[in-house]
Amino acid sequence: MSAVLPSSKDLELFAKKVVIVTGVAILLVLLWMVRDILILIFIAAVLAAGIAPAVHRVRVVWRFWFHRQLARGTAVMIVYLPFVIVLVTLGLILVPQLISDWKSLSSDLPVLVEKNILVPLEKYVSMEGVREALRDGSIAEGRMFGYVRGAATVVAAIIAILFMIAYMLIDAHRLRNLILLIYPTESRGERRRTLNRMARRMTSWLSAQLILAAIIAVTTFVTLLILRIPYALPLAILAGIGEMVPVLGPILGAIPALGIALLSSRWQFWSVLVFAILLQKIENLFVAPRVMASKVSVSPLTVFIAFMMGGTLLGIVGAIMAIPVAAILQVAFDEVFIARRERRQDMERAGTLLRRVD
Repeated sequence: MSAVLPSSKDLELFAKKVVIVTGVAILLVLLWMVRDILILIFIAAVLAAGIAPAVHRVRVVWRFWFHRQLARGTAVMIVYLPFVIVLVTLGLILVPQLISDWKSLSSDLPVLVEKNILVPLEKYVSMEGVREALRDGSIAEGRMFGYVRGAATVVAAIIAILFMIAYMLIDAHRLRNLILLIYPTESRGERRRTLNRMARRMTSWLSAQLILAAIIAVTTFVTLLILRIPYALPLAILAGIGEMVPVLGPILGAIPALGIALLSSRWQFWSVLVFAILLQKIENLFVAPRVMASKVSVSPLTVFIAFMMGGTLLGIVGAIMAIPVAAILQVAFDEVFIARRERRQDMERAGTLLRRVD
C-alpha cells in the first residue's frame, strides 16, 4: 500500500498553527521580559479607575452649578493635582528631616546598637557574629549600593505611576471605547456596564485603603505621643503612607520611628518595635479584611487568601494589588456565570446572588 501524502491544504493549516503557536510563545516571552512595566501599568490603571468617578462627579457638579461643560483635563487637574501637591510637599518637608536624623543615627549607630539591642539580647543568644559584622562594616558597605539603587527604582516607579494615572484619567473615555471595540456591537452596552461596575469597585478599594491609612496614622500618632517619641506627627504620616503597602506596610512605616527611638532610649526602641509588630498582626488579620469586605463587597476570607496569594506570587506588589484583582475577578465571575444563569433560569431561584449593592 502506498502512503497517503498530506494535501496542500493540510500543510497550509499545519503551517498556520505553527505560526500561531510560535507567535503566542514569542508574545509571552516579550510580556515576561517587560513584566515590571506591565505591573506599573496595572497599578496605574487600578488607581485611575478608582479616581475616575470623582472626576466625573466634579464635572456633573460643575455643570449643575455653572450650567456649562467642564473640560475633562481641567476636572482631572481639580481632583488629581491637590493629591500630587500634598504628596510632594510631604516629601519635601519630611525627607530632609529624616535624612538629618538618619545621619545622626548612622554616626552613633554602633554604640546605640550595642547598648540598646545587643546587650539585652545577649542574655538569650550570642551576639558575637553581629558584633563582628558591625566591626568590619560588611553589613553597611555590602548592601548600601543595593539600598540606594532600590530607593532610586522605587522613586522612579512612583513618578512613572503618577504620570500614567494623569494620562489615563484624561483619556479614560477613549481607553474605554478602545476596549469596547473588542466586543460585538450588540454586547457593548452590557460590557460598558461591566466596566462601570469594576470602576466603582476600584473606587471602593481606594477609599478603603485611605481609611486603613488614616487608622494606622492616628494609632501610630497616639502611641508615639504616649511613648514620648520625637517627631510623632511626621512619623505617623509616614506610617499612614506605608499602610498603602498591605502586609508589610506597618513595619515599613515603623522603620523611621524605630530609628528615632533608638536615638532616645532602650525602652522606647523596644516599645516601638513591639507596637509595630502587634499593629501589623492586628491590621492584617482583623482590620484590613473587615474594612475591605465592607467597602469592596469581598468576603474577609477572600481578602485574606488574596493577600497571601498575592504576596507569595509577586511580593509587596502582589499584596498591594491582591484586593483590586479579587474585586475585578468577582465582577467578571458575576457577569460571565451568574448573569448568564439568570438569563436561563427563573429570577426567584438564582437572582438572590445578584441582589446586593455594589
